Amino acid sequence: MYCPNCGKPNSTEQKFCRSCGLSLEKVVQTLAEQLPASNLDKHLQDQQRKIERWLHIVAGGTISIIVGAVLWGLIYEIILVKGEVLVGSLMLTFIIGLIVSAMLAIYRESLLKAHGKRQLSQASLAQSGDTANLLPASSSQSISSVTEHTTELLMVEKPDAVK
Repeated sequence: MYCPNCGKPNSTEQKFCRSCGLSLEKVVQTLAEQLPASNLDKHLQDQQRKIERWLHIVAGGTISIIVGAVLWGLIYEIILVKGEVLVGSLMLTFIIGLIVSAMLAIYRESLLKAHGKRQLSQASLAQSGDTANLLPASSSQSISSVTEHTTELLMVEKPDAVK
């Protein structure tokens, strides 16, 4: 594996590049994600997706039944039996508002999670470009330090002593 920052070869077990000090943990993780998975891994991933899909269906159905029962109880008990339409309508509006807010918050979190994964994969692709095309170390030029030219300013001529 080549360092995406300086192009020096490194082993996949290294946590940092020995040349420039770049953290290689994310680079190794990105490379591992990009490698083609074996058929067994694909089969396990497919099974995991199916189980997660069924889990979401069952959880969503259960929550829907509970919410429906609460709403029906609210409508039946307060509005129909007691005849308090205004109080029942306000409570119904409040509960529906809470449910919609919770659903929007969950949806927003899933969008942020998906967007974060997409940004991470795009950033890793941009960083992990083809390091074999980098210039060899002998052709790179060293950049002078900021302090190299300022040390001359420290050598101030001392005024001649009074005669």
